[in-house]
Amino acid sequence: MTRYRPYATFWAVMLVALIADQVTKFFVVKHIAFFDPAIPGSGEEVSIIADVLRFVHVGNKGAAWGAGSGHDATQIFLVGLALVVIAFIWLKRRELLRELAGGQVAFGLFIGGAVGNVCDRLLREHVVDFVDIRLPFKLFGSYHWPAFNIADACICVGVGLYFIFLWQQEKEMRRRIESQSGGNPLI
Repeated sequence: MTRYRPYATFWAVMLVALIADQVTKFFVVKHIAFFDPAIPGSGEEVSIIADVLRFVHVGNKGAAWGAGSGHDATQIFLVGLALVVIAFIWLKRRELLRELAGGQVAFGLFIGGAVGNVCDRLLREHVVDFVDIRLPFKLFGSYHWPAFNIADACICVGVGLYFIFLWQQEKEMRRRIESQSGGNPLI
């Protein structure tokens, strides 16, 4: 009889997220010229979908989407903060949707992404960002989202899934309480 191993899903998703992040960054570093805002005309853009989706090669020394870039103290703080968050989640993993495969997917994505970005900060002193999205809005002009990477996407999707699972669990708990109390949620 096969026994469910709750952490197998976590480890598989975490490793896939980490490997996908690091492999894509490796190819970006090797094949796309680095954009340095201090050097006009540096870098290159690889168009994937017309003017909407491009691959670029930028270095992010700040937090999400470049916030706080350019400060050495920020770099040290962000690595430390990421390691504390990863350690906290690892220590709390039993309480955080342990038995649900979906919860393990959410945490695997989050941790895989966080570890991917920490690896960049430790190896390169910046995070390699490359996905560049520009959304054309006829009414308002175009919108340029700051460049990001696979790790960032994994973190965002993992957090989003986690909140969806929490919401579903709470909804299910309310339904059970109401069915046990005959529809009166105050009992």
